[in-house]
Formats: sequence, structure tokens, C-alpha cells
Amino acid sequence: MLVLVSGATRYEREGEVGHLIIPKAWSLSDLALLRPGRWAIDNGAFSGFDEAAFIRTLERFGEAPGCLFVAVPDVIGDAAATRARWPFWARLIQGLRLPRAFVAQDGIAEHQVPWEEMTALFIGGTTDFKTGPVARSLCGIAKARGLWVHWGRVNGRKRYELAQKAGADSIDGTGFSLWPDTNIPKAARWHAEIQQQPELDL
Repeated sequence: MLVLVSGATRYEREGEVGHLIIPKAWSLSDLALLRPGRWAIDNGAFSGFDEAAFIRTLERFGEAPGCLFVAVPDVIGDAAATRARWPFWARLIQGLRLPRAFVAQDGIAEHQVPWEEMTALFIGGTTDFKTGPVARSLCGIAKARGLWVHWGRVNGRKRYELAQKAGADSIDGTGFSLWPDTNIPKAARWHAEIQQQPELDL
């Protein structure tokens, strides 16, 4: 899985490490450092959605090639409110020719996901949602449709294993950004350990 790291850490973005752009939390000055297919844009909802900051981020980074997805603005833990935000923001992001990720939240049902309008599924929501059967089911549907799957807030081996076994293509977590030298190498180690023990029950 690709580890998308936010912040201005100097850790090398090579191999299975890329960039996650977060509004108001990014200081990258050289857009050439963004490797196509190795970066994405979050909306900053987890720390409080700022509409103006999000739009500025889209304007600044939207011209860089190879964006994996833009997380369409969501409401933490609230599927209905997240779904209500989708039409406006999805159209705006589509107008900028950027790929759109729907952020799955607590209470979402399969038929409420805008499958035909999105290019990626972002697993958000509370811990209970992330560790429950609905999140894994949605990942399976997304992969069957050929969509990219991203899993947010992965900061430990158990969550990493959940994401990997659900078929996630990429993950993020504050631990990777705050302590990259320690935690990013852990992801490669976790991956190898889990690959060696595919029968392990979750």
C-alpha cells in the first residue's frame, strides 16, 4: 500500500511513500516534487473544514499532474451530511478536472454511495465504522468497480492490517507525518509480516 504523508517532513517520497496535501497544513514550494500517481488532496475536515483554504489548495495544486484523488468535503461521522455536500463540491472538483473521492462515514449504505460519479473511495468515519463490516464491504465493491481505495487515519498495525486485507491502495496517518523516520519503515515491516500470515483472523 502507498503511504501518503502530510506535512513538510524531509523523509524521501520514494517507493511506496507519497504526499497527502492538506489545506493550511502544507508548505511544499516546489510542485515538481509531486510524483504523478503518488499524491492526493485531503479536504481538512478532520481538523475543521475551511472552505476558502480548500479552494486555495485546489487552485495551487490542481495543475500538478497525476493526482490520485481529491477527498470531496465530508462531515466526520455523519453519512447524511456528507452525502448532502457531495453534489456541489463534486461538480466543482470535476470542473477542475481532478479525480473525486467519496468519503464514507458512519451510517452510509451501499446504495447511497455515488459509485458512478467517483473515481476513489476514501474510508473515513469513526473507529467503530472503520473496524466494522460496512467499511470492508464498501472496499470490496469499490475494488470490483476498479476504483482506488484510500483508508484514512491508519496509525497502528491493527488498522494497517484491516486496510491491507480490505484491499486499500493507499493509507494516511498522523503518525507517519509527525514521526516519519520511525513510523514509515514500520509500514513496510507490517506489510511483510501480514503477507507471511494471510490466515490471521482480524
